[in-house]
Amino acid sequence: MNTHDREHELQTLLRQEADRVEVPGDFAPVAIARRRRDQRTRALVGATVAVAAIAIAVPTVWSGRGNAPVPAVPSTTTSVPSPTGSVSTPPTSPPRSGAPVRAVATRSNTYAVDDTIRVGDTVIRLEKGTVVESFAVLGNGGFVLMSRLSTPNAQTELEILSPTGKTVRAVRDGGSYVVSPDGSRVLVKSGTSNAVAVYAADGSVVAQRQDQREAGAVVGDVAYLNGDETQGSLEWNLTTGATRRLPAHIVAVSADRSRAALSWNVASDTFEDFCWAVVDLSRPDFPKTIERCGQKGNPSMFQPTAFSSRGTYLVGSHYVDGGFWFSAGVVRVSDGAVVVGGGDAARLVSGWSWHLEADESTVVISRNTSTPVSPATQNTLQRCSLSMQCQQAQPPLPVKDPNGFTEPRYVVPR
Repeated sequence: MNTHDREHELQTLLRQEADRVEVPGDFAPVAIARRRRDQRTRALVGATVAVAAIAIAVPTVWSGRGNAPVPAVPSTTTSVPSPTGSVSTPPTSPPRSGAPVRAVATRSNTYAVDDTIRVGDTVIRLEKGTVVESFAVLGNGGFVLMSRLSTPNAQTELEILSPTGKTVRAVRDGGSYVVSPDGSRVLVKSGTSNAVAVYAADGSVVAQRQDQREAGAVVGDVAYLNGDETQGSLEWNLTTGATRRLPAHIVAVSADRSRAALSWNVASDTFEDFCWAVVDLSRPDFPKTIERCGQKGNPSMFQPTAFSSRGTYLVGSHYVDGGFWFSAGVVRVSDGAVVVGGGDAARLVSGWSWHLEADESTVVISRNTSTPVSPATQNTLQRCSLSMQCQQAQPPLPVKDPNGFTEPRYVVPR
């Protein structure tokens, strides 16, 4: 079998599997939408505290198993030696009077493994059996956490945690969330109603509204709600309450609020084609500066989820392998050129969660390092250049495989 045949076989497999997968994650918008529809039609077992879809439960998390939520007791923290090549920790001042030093969580020095959050050498232990689906680090060193317990029929839970791991906001019926670039705001859309809320990093409510649109982006005190062609997307000023209608399908906004990324699907005879575009928000007609659509224009099926810190790149995924892993993607905003990943087997970057560091040159990825990549058996935390020269940040671990769907051991913050 030549390279072209292998690539064709891989694409066919991925397209067949992607249509049926139901997997939580930052890079599976089709699966997330299907999951939310299922959640809305399924009776909730009690009142559920949820973590938004594309994080982690803490000790004594309330999830419909007892009385109403109260702040969780401080999770257990310990210091452990860092393995060689571990994620670097920013230098800290020497402790006074022998007091232990706690590293401040940043996106660069934090990751999750099993039922713990690791901040440098500090371990924040979560409720035993927690499965981390996604999480983000906030500007105050706290976390947004999306998780469930590894028990049958466990509900996904959404929480905002303090830097020490205490629950400061348990978000009932949380369905999806996005975090502002500076980590000061969290935009949450309910998974069971039209409630939309924005929270500060300390868990306090900044603003609320009723809206059918989904969480798109939040930058400073401006939130963006993702609507379809009928509704259009919506810009919402959290301070004044003023709104402005924007183009449909907004999924990301640059840190300077000058550009937005769109992502949508177009039905075809054989499959839903993935499309994406960049629009100029500074001009009244919101012109598209780049558009890629369909098998010819977007053959790798790229789906953007975030702008890089300086707006040079879009980070997202190319396609999913039936929920067993994802394909990391980075494209250049100016011309749409693929920088990381792509549609051919030679450029495939298989993993589960990743982000582009503030330097716009380093990708941190929870990677599938299995050989061959399917079925996935091994998960490693890596730091890679944009040319995919990679170093191991944490050692390989065997993946979990509950109910036929592969789950990683490492989770990288958004």
